[in-house]
Amino acid sequence: MFAPEQWCLRRKASESFPAQVAELNLEPVLAKVLHARKIDTPERVRAFLMEEGSLGDPFQMAGMTQAVTRLRRALAGGERIVVYGDFDTDGVSATALLVSALRLLGGNVEGFIPDRFEEGYGLNVTALGEFKDARLVVTVDCGVRSAKEVARAQELGLDMIITDHHAPAQELPAALAIIDPKRADCPYPFKDLAGVGVAYRLAEALFRVAARMGQGTQAGLEPEQFLDLVALGTVSDIVPLGGENRQLVRRGLKLMREAPRVGLRALMEAAGMRPEGIDSEAIAFRLGPRLNAAGRLENARLAYDLLMSDSQDEARELSGRLSTLNQERQQLLETQVAEAKELLGSTDGRLLLIVGAPTFREGIVGLVASRLTEEFHKPSLVMRHGETTTRGSARSIEGFHITQALDACSELLLQHGGHARAAGFTLPNENLPAFCERLEQYGIEHLNEEMLSRRRLVDALVSLNEITPETLAALAMLEPFGEGNPEPALATVGLQLKDVRPVGQEGRHLRLEVSDGVQSIPAIAFRQGYLAGELKPGDVVDLIYRPTLNEWQGQVSLQLVVQAIRPSAASSETLSKS
Repeated sequence: MFAPEQWCLRRKASESFPAQVAELNLEPVLAKVLHARKIDTPERVRAFLMEEGSLGDPFQMAGMTQAVTRLRRALAGGERIVVYGDFDTDGVSATALLVSALRLLGGNVEGFIPDRFEEGYGLNVTALGEFKDARLVVTVDCGVRSAKEVARAQELGLDMIITDHHAPAQELPAALAIIDPKRADCPYPFKDLAGVGVAYRLAEALFRVAARMGQGTQAGLEPEQFLDLVALGTVSDIVPLGGENRQLVRRGLKLMREAPRVGLRALMEAAGMRPEGIDSEAIAFRLGPRLNAAGRLENARLAYDLLMSDSQDEARELSGRLSTLNQERQQLLETQVAEAKELLGSTDGRLLLIVGAPTFREGIVGLVASRLTEEFHKPSLVMRHGETTTRGSARSIEGFHITQALDACSELLLQHGGHARAAGFTLPNENLPAFCERLEQYGIEHLNEEMLSRRRLVDALVSLNEITPETLAALAMLEPFGEGNPEPALATVGLQLKDVRPVGQEGRHLRLEVSDGVQSIPAIAFRQGYLAGELKPGDVVDLIYRPTLNEWQGQVSLQLVVQAIRPSAASSETLSKS
């Protein structure tokens, strides 16, 4: 069945725009996409496509000076430093980055990644108590909401430096220094760095001070060597890929293509990829999931060890294990999505989708929530019920800030935190009924029909003959793609289906061939195999898609990756203005 949704042009086409940027000689479809995204003057186009720009001063960040001062004292005194990370790709990348940077500065430092199943997300009091010889703990990608844990660390004689990028609570932990651009009192202009991006700015600040102190001539004190890790963690996390993130990821992708570190090269080989082919899509769908699989099913230390490895044999062995875990994760996800949908039953009339069971795997609940939100376009919370506590993950839709929703239930929760669109939480089982009731009421007060109506934003309405190999090369200049900078969404109306068939395991995907009456182009619609019974050759349809090149048995051809399909109204007027 075709999902009810509205297709909207991101911005009405402008006849004056091509003339405004004629001097840049832009490929026509690229010009349409740029205009749709309000990159509509020569200056804006140059800044977005051609110029790297400069990053802000890391010392503008609140807490940076205090953190650097304390870390330099620890380095000078040979103190043992622990970098305390997180088990997702952002946290693992940030841990590897900061440990490597501190070791280059002569630090006695080790990385610690909590076990998702034993210690859970964020700072853990038991783990802190095991750092017997440490004097200083630096968090990456966590800690800004861990007031109780920081207080306990102080009782244990540990100095705490927090580096994080999540939204803080109203009261900050009493740490020695807190570096988080989302702090209300932080003057740093760019607020959307990933956890690894914040760690990178700390490393850069440390290297800058070392250079001023006469240590800059030492081999290896260039923070740019870590930009591959920044790209890896930033793309994998849900942060906007504009501003500084765009700059950092572009530079990091260049480094990954030209000189991949040993562990990443092995991971690319395991994923069947060549370094020169790495882009943001490869990180999001092939490399990141393999690294994440470690923390979801086993222990994220596997991913950390891979990123830190300088042995080809060790890296190949670790990347092989990660690929195997990722295959297990894919199979488990499909099973648990089906289980969640069965437990939910009908979703009609529900504002939020809340589901829990003791059979859900803790490392998978976030992915299940993502799939539910993607399919039903509603905020989703998926929980694993333990013996005494429940842990869950939430995913949301545009306009409904899921972490603020959890804030409204804070007295019922043991721990929570996240972003506008994704969050995690833990609560005692006895609080579950009140928690669900409170969330439902919050949804009634903050969700509306417009937010719950799915809209597909289209960058440009085009004909098939406008799509050429030059178009694909031009659209690649928009990279890196991700949150805040999605892949181009082109629409073509009135196409005739020449072929329709389900493909993949259990017919999960849909293979199409479409024609405009002059030429035919193959297309693939991932996870839309359920439409096979609704479509037949000869039907006339509208498509939203991105054009790609498909390589098969040495042959390269144009292919459309379909984002949405519907019966055609055969008119461009069927796309409303957003």
